[in-house]
Amino acid sequence: MHHNGSGRHWDGRGGLRLAALALALGLAGCTVLRLEHAKVVDADDWLTEGDSPRRENRADVTLDPPLEEAWTVNAGAGFGPVSPLILGETVLAATRKGEVVAVHRSDGKKLGTQGFGDVIEGSPVIAGGVLFVPVAWGKQTLRAYDLVAAKERWARRDLPPIEAGLLLLEDVLIAVDVESKAHAVAVKTGEELWSATLDERASVLATPVVSRAGHVLVADDRGRVVALRPEDGAPVWTRDLDAPVEVTPTTDGHTLFLATTRARLFALDADRGAVRWVFEAPDPTVRLAAPAISGDDLVFGGSDGVLRALDSATGALRWTFEAPDAITAPPLITRNTVYVGTMGRWLYAVDRSTGEKRWEHRLKGRVKSPMAARDGVLVVLTEPHEVYLFRPAKKALAAGK
Repeated sequence: MHHNGSGRHWDGRGGLRLAALALALGLAGCTVLRLEHAKVVDADDWLTEGDSPRRENRADVTLDPPLEEAWTVNAGAGFGPVSPLILGETVLAATRKGEVVAVHRSDGKKLGTQGFGDVIEGSPVIAGGVLFVPVAWGKQTLRAYDLVAAKERWARRDLPPIEAGLLLLEDVLIAVDVESKAHAVAVKTGEELWSATLDERASVLATPVVSRAGHVLVADDRGRVVALRPEDGAPVWTRDLDAPVEVTPTTDGHTLFLATTRARLFALDADRGAVRWVFEAPDPTVRLAAPAISGDDLVFGGSDGVLRALDSATGALRWTFEAPDAITAPPLITRNTVYVGTMGRWLYAVDRSTGEKRWEHRLKGRVKSPMAARDGVLVVLTEPHEVYLFRPAKKALAAGK
């Protein structure tokens, strides 16, 4: 149990590992991170967890195996459940040392490192050349850093720790702290526009998502799901799942899909909160990982090592792929292939239609974080501190595969 400056106690993600905290508290200094072209955004960028506020974890590209390592970089510290980001020719990764490391996409050369003081557990987001970072400890728990000017735009010093990733809605940033309070702040100034207390007995570890109607959807570790109006934070609907949600949900806009720690995955009507269907794994002790969605394919793993694909409309099981190790990170869906990493240091590519294994690659560490992909590029974070970039193997390209 930890205590923040507000006089209340909170529990982090599994207690917010003491080793990570000690590492962050020992942070001293940083090198300047400056990206001159950070305001230039194109379709190849991956600027938020899951690549969109819906957290779909999909890339509409043909990225078929075999792949090969283009480069591997030591980020200097481990990663929480954060997504790597892609901005132009730069790959960025946030660490539990409280740093964001920038690496050149083509050759893996480090471009700079910026410190943010303490542990980063939730995924940052980029907009307008500014990097917005949630911090899971300390006095400055929400920070805006100008990548072009290489200086801080603003910092909030009055918020409890934030372990969930950030949700960007045009000129409004949504952050939900570990005391289950949602904050809407102005992107340009950091000024608070509204706040909403959700459940004082719970913590929020899952990144918020947005529905087709524009509602902010938040799930907590007691299994309560709330839809908030983005203009004032007023609740639209609530639903109690009776199962903790500790990983980021996904939505196709119409349906919200939530994986729980009790072997159940719920599909809720995103507009009303009604339960559409529930999938339950045979073993009730299985902890399900965050899902990915593309079209009517809903794919997710679990602590039992099983990757499952369901029909998103009905919850019917389409196929399974059995890995020898636990899956704790969301898969990534491309046009033909699903990529998934395991706690046993394997990266797999399986056929999106059948679940048949098409390729595997041994990694240096465990996969606990989401991935990012674009045409010809797959970025993977592994414990204890590696950033990988994969490209299609040259032999396969030469053969026209």
